[in-house]
Amino acid sequence: VRAMDVLFPKIGEIIGGSEREENYDKLMQRVKEIDMHIDPIWWYLEIRKFGTAPHAGFGLGFERLMLFVTGMTNIRDVIPFPRTPNNADF
Repeated sequence: VRAMDVLFPKIGEIIGGSEREENYDKLMQRVKEIDMHIDPIWWYLEIRKFGTAPHAGFGLGFERLMLFVTGMTNIRDVIPFPRTPNNADF
């Protein structure tokens, strides 16, 4: 797996991303190295056995982006829908 992080000063990680390993032989070598059981992931290995396109993705911390854009110093000030205990009445 190839991975990357984008770090902003005074905020920390704002974006995290990775590219999955699609090479079947490399995956099998790693499975053997760590003595992992194949049963739970057989379907994933089977997909890779016959070839697959390289694939990657990333996640953006929206609140952290807003923190940077607005210049605020506390992330609680930019959370649009706070997720705090007892915040929502059911």
